[in-house]
Amino acid sequence: MRLFPLLVASSLAYTLHAQATQEQAPPKPAEQKTLDPIYAQASRESARDHEYANTTTIDAKSLQSRQATSLRDVFALDSSVSVGGATTTAQKVYIRGLEDRLYSVNIDNASQYGNLFHHQGNITIDPMMIKDISVQKGTPDAYMGAGALAGSMSIRTKDARDFLRDGQKYGALVGLGGYSNQGFKTHLAGFFALKNTDALLWANWTNILGFSAGDGQWVQGSANNNKSLLFKLNQRLSERNTLTLSYNGLNETSTAPFATNLAERNVTLFAHTNYNHTATLGFTRQADSAKPSSTQVRTNLYFNQRSLYLKPLSQTSTNDHHEVGEKNIAFSNVGYNLALSNQFSVLDLEYGLNYQGVFVADTAAPKDAINRAKESGHIYGGFVKTTYTPSEHWVLGVQSRYDVFNYFDKNNQTHLTQGFSPAASITYLPTSTLSLRASYAYLTRGAIPGDATLLGDKDVLIHKNLRPESIQNIELNADYSGSIFCARVAGYYSRLGDFINSYAHDHDHSDHIHTPGEPHSHGGLRQNMHAPIEVFGYEGGVGADYKGFSSYASIAQSFPTYKGYLLQDTYELGAVSGIIYNLSLQYEFPRYHLRFAWLSQFTQRVKYKGYDIYNDQIGFIDKAGYSVHNLYINWEPLGEKRLSLRLSVNNIFNTFYIAQTSPFKNEAMESLDSSVRRAMPNPGIDARFEVGYQF
Repeated sequence: MRLFPLLVASSLAYTLHAQATQEQAPPKPAEQKTLDPIYAQASRESARDHEYANTTTIDAKSLQSRQATSLRDVFALDSSVSVGGATTTAQKVYIRGLEDRLYSVNIDNASQYGNLFHHQGNITIDPMMIKDISVQKGTPDAYMGAGALAGSMSIRTKDARDFLRDGQKYGALVGLGGYSNQGFKTHLAGFFALKNTDALLWANWTNILGFSAGDGQWVQGSANNNKSLLFKLNQRLSERNTLTLSYNGLNETSTAPFATNLAERNVTLFAHTNYNHTATLGFTRQADSAKPSSTQVRTNLYFNQRSLYLKPLSQTSTNDHHEVGEKNIAFSNVGYNLALSNQFSVLDLEYGLNYQGVFVADTAAPKDAINRAKESGHIYGGFVKTTYTPSEHWVLGVQSRYDVFNYFDKNNQTHLTQGFSPAASITYLPTSTLSLRASYAYLTRGAIPGDATLLGDKDVLIHKNLRPESIQNIELNADYSGSIFCARVAGYYSRLGDFINSYAHDHDHSDHIHTPGEPHSHGGLRQNMHAPIEVFGYEGGVGADYKGFSSYASIAQSFPTYKGYLLQDTYELGAVSGIIYNLSLQYEFPRYHLRFAWLSQFTQRVKYKGYDIYNDQIGFIDKAGYSVHNLYINWEPLGEKRLSLRLSVNNIFNTFYIAQTSPFKNEAMESLDSSVRRAMPNPGIDARFEVGYQF
């Protein structure tokens, strides 16, 4: 229970549970009560990793044990998180049925906002660079910045002290691995730690030569060549002050159709080049241990640029659609975050400011007087959060943000939108092992740049009077954590109003600009939707830890609806899947540093009448169910952080399947009735073996 204060900055739910539990434990010295954003986990994977219904936590050990190379591997244990798209380029994360673009995603406190291309993913990072991840579902922490409608995802990268053994001051790591379906990886790292300084430099190369699906067919466009680099420097300036400089970069190249998440034939192949560069400079000043109510300071400057270059390898094809063409897009975020916090006997207070600049341009797109092929936005915001603990059984939390969004669109129009984002929750802890929580949030997000591949499309216009989006989140949670067993359950309802649909048909000809003397466009119009999106859902799980054995079983389903119908899969919004069941089993032999694990994922078939918000039509949708099973063996014969041997067998029964959150339609404007599902199938059986040695 002494680790609970670490949760304060991660989520309001964590804060609530932590403060009440802390009343039952011996107090910590003030200097140890840090506002670290990630939950401290046990040294091995355990059912405790799933202790909270509204929060997913993942650490590096879990990722290493699965030899994670993709987001599908990263979130494999959480039934409430689905990943659509088969390749690393195409993968999108759907949390409780909503796309990650409705979440605030940060890497080392640097915003990763931006939709480069609706046929590609939004989160770009090498999983092996990740120290830990915290995903808050529903109500995000106010510190996570503007625009977090459905929650937040905070990713921390590794540093030197994550590699060093006790007493070790410097070292190196080398690793080599191979995949049966088909590819290889290699990585090299060097690191050191002195009394006040530590540094890490790590390079990784993963080359997926392509893969076969479960039916044995080679999948065109499935190759990916990824090179990544991580640099992290921590400098302790004094007893309380620390400066951190970090950079992580990823370069991904492939040869694939224009739409990388589709398995298309007789189309032009493109050379795809993706970059993601993230640099941060952070400063932390711990509270004075002699003054319990003194102020802790966290602040950072950041820069993030994601870029996409698409170059056709031929000039003729038989099946290209109208949007196919060369792209040279850069999507940049620059920003500053400041958070101050004070902790009193029964009250914790946190407050701060955020600024974010968003800049996007397609230099390969044609330009004219109406369409300048670039956009920009500026977000100015502040927040305050309080947690009140009147007794050991009750915790009350209140927080709010206020943000102003200034958006200058590609049609030379300025949109000034703003809004408050208040949230409140109450937690009751009848015992030290059980917590019951209810929460409500009303969150807003103003107009900001959308899908960057639409910048060069003169037939897609921006409505002149965009309104801010808003969402109401209501959630009930119950969490139990005993000495052996744990359980969690959550039920939630969300109502998303004024969603800005970037792919709507132009039905309202009078409410946007058009070229003088020319007829009004009958193409696309980026505009607010007139009716709300409603999402109902639940998730739950039970687990056990006994000696070397650990197990966890979970279930989840969400129902995103529009006008009483489940949604047809929608870019920038969400996707529907059947009930998802996960079962994970693990046994560890501590004496031999040997672990065996098994993971089964079951997704039920889903058939329904879906609403197509692009064309305002209803159509029949049928997505096949499937089950996928993985085996993991990890052995460190010389002890931790020395020699490691890892074997993973993914999709061990060679199941052919298409992830249900992969796109059902090819083009937004395509009629739902005439659609033929062409989403790329996922890999068949893939055995991975990796050996690593740390000096």
